[in-house]
Amino acid sequence: MSFIEELKRRKVFRVAASYAVVAFIIMQLVEIVFPIFDFPQWTSQFVIILVLIGFPISVILSWVFDRTPQGYIKTDSKKDLDKEPDTKSKESGSFLKNKKNWLLVAGVIAGILIGRFGQTSTSAKNIINEKSIAVLPFDNLGNDEDDEYFADGMTEDILTELSKIKDLLVISRTTIMKYKNSNKSLKEIGKELGVANILEGSIRRIGQRVRITGQLINAINDQHLWGEKYDRDIEDIFAVQDEVANAIANALRIELSDEEAQRISSSQTESVEAYDLYIKARSLAYTYEISKYPLAIKYYKDAINVDPNYALPYAGIARVRMSQFYFQYMDTKLANMALEEAKEYAEKAVLLGPNEAETHFALGFYHNAIAEYDMAFISFKKAIFLNPSHAHAHDEIADVYVYKYGDFKKAIPWYNKALKRDPALVVSKWFQVELYLRMGRVKEALSMVDAVIKDHPNVIGVVTLKYLALMMDGQFQEANGFILNQFSKYKSESRLLEYYQAVGLSFISLNQIDKLDEILQKIDEVPFSNRTHHKDYLMLMMKYNQGLYRDVIKGFELLDNTDMAIDNIGRRRALSDVFYYWRAKSFLELGEYDNALRETFRFRSSNNHITSSYVLDEFWPKHFYLKGLAYEGLGDKNNAQQSYKEFLEVWNEADENHPELVDAKKRLRRLGWNS
Repeated sequence: MSFIEELKRRKVFRVAASYAVVAFIIMQLVEIVFPIFDFPQWTSQFVIILVLIGFPISVILSWVFDRTPQGYIKTDSKKDLDKEPDTKSKESGSFLKNKKNWLLVAGVIAGILIGRFGQTSTSAKNIINEKSIAVLPFDNLGNDEDDEYFADGMTEDILTELSKIKDLLVISRTTIMKYKNSNKSLKEIGKELGVANILEGSIRRIGQRVRITGQLINAINDQHLWGEKYDRDIEDIFAVQDEVANAIANALRIELSDEEAQRISSSQTESVEAYDLYIKARSLAYTYEISKYPLAIKYYKDAINVDPNYALPYAGIARVRMSQFYFQYMDTKLANMALEEAKEYAEKAVLLGPNEAETHFALGFYHNAIAEYDMAFISFKKAIFLNPSHAHAHDEIADVYVYKYGDFKKAIPWYNKALKRDPALVVSKWFQVELYLRMGRVKEALSMVDAVIKDHPNVIGVVTLKYLALMMDGQFQEANGFILNQFSKYKSESRLLEYYQAVGLSFISLNQIDKLDEILQKIDEVPFSNRTHHKDYLMLMMKYNQGLYRDVIKGFELLDNTDMAIDNIGRRRALSDVFYYWRAKSFLELGEYDNALRETFRFRSSNNHITSSYVLDEFWPKHFYLKGLAYEGLGDKNNAQQSYKEFLEVWNEADENHPELVDAKKRLRRLGWNS
């Protein structure tokens, strides 16, 4: 008798298969049930080890013993089989006729079903990174309400220290501040933010003493992971921040590299006074209220006077000055001064703090504004290296792809990375919506902007995009009704020129030209309106609507050669393309195909920059369509066909119902293209 036959005779194969099926079911149940009851990880490991140890034991026992009608006996001779003449006949035959084999099959199926159920029921947990954390705003327990900024500053600085740990995903300040004084449970907050752990605490500042408490909680199961109370002199505040960061890394079993440990332990200043002034300034800057910027800059400069080698206040000044440059660009004197000072302070910040993410971010922010995109990219990448959870740096890298290359597909993943680190970073949502509109994906953009506007109802950029999405979708009446209800928001943000342009364009689309005169008069009342495009653009669009194409052609060329106030040369160039588009359309209406074709060759080489706050550049892809019309009008069928194909390729993700897409496909078929 061969060894294999002997194994069969002693039923070793059957026992091994049965054991494997049962073990499979046990391990599936362990994977599902143990997390539900929050059993420690070692318990599931212990069960699996026992199951694995049991396998060779069961195989050995099956070799040695056999179950018979007389009970378990030692199978050591052929003679034992002769006593059971019926056993072999009963167990012989086909696989399917044996009931025990059916039980094995049922066991395998049961194990698979349990495993599938387990995957479904635990999928929500599995997508949460165990090495992720949100630092909730620390409660200010001091008697002085003015110390609120100190508690918020402590929150952000602990968050910043944790962000230096590469393996830890840290949710940014913008998002966590909305949970200040929140009544939501830690489980709810953790689920909303997609984090596994939450740090909460309080701070009491009395004279030169400070008491800080903190506790780290697992947001999935409410398990207390770490807690500590610090009662120190105010001068020890930096040491406490370092200790908290190191303790959390230990609690989450994250091994810090030497470089990470050094960055955490390094302090930008030893002066508590300078630090106090810095976080006061930072709290004012974070309001993004233009009226508070001068006081923020004063506090930053006071901090520098106390400690001239403190890098972060320099970075703070650079960022505030860049905000002034962007938001107050029509005040040329202020804008020029702000840009010069931003450069000076950003470069000084990097010199003093080469290992601080904020200094490199501030310098990158400046380079982005003056279209030095390669330098900006280098600065933002350095910021991310120093602080992997720096959401805004991820957002700005996306901007580089949009501003320089017009590469929307590379930009969108970077915006998503930014939102993973800071779900409330509205600018990443705002820019994504614009990109979707410019790709022609209007239905998706409408859905996205509706979600964004619920969370950010007062952000003008988002409000404008909602109006633009409705206009692009052909919902002119809805767009008009929507924008007319937004006057107070635009007024409070000093963005009335943008508002009146939107209202005027919606009136034109509804052919309510009689209402336009009042809008044009109101534009004249807005400061600096004589230095912008808004009034002329509306007047020329009205003339196009009236069929006055010669006036449109002449007017847009004059407007393009006007010295307009605009915050960025890239956006100015994109605005020119809008003018060329309407000139080309006007030439086509007049049958001047040569002139129309000439206009289409004036467009920039890529669909770059962000444009919605001026005129949304939905027109760049369409210039290929206009080029096709011009070639077709000239009788050049080959080039017409090629231009229409380019248009379909550039707008290959656009909604199918765009009139230009429908017409381009129809014309291609007529020209003999069947693809």
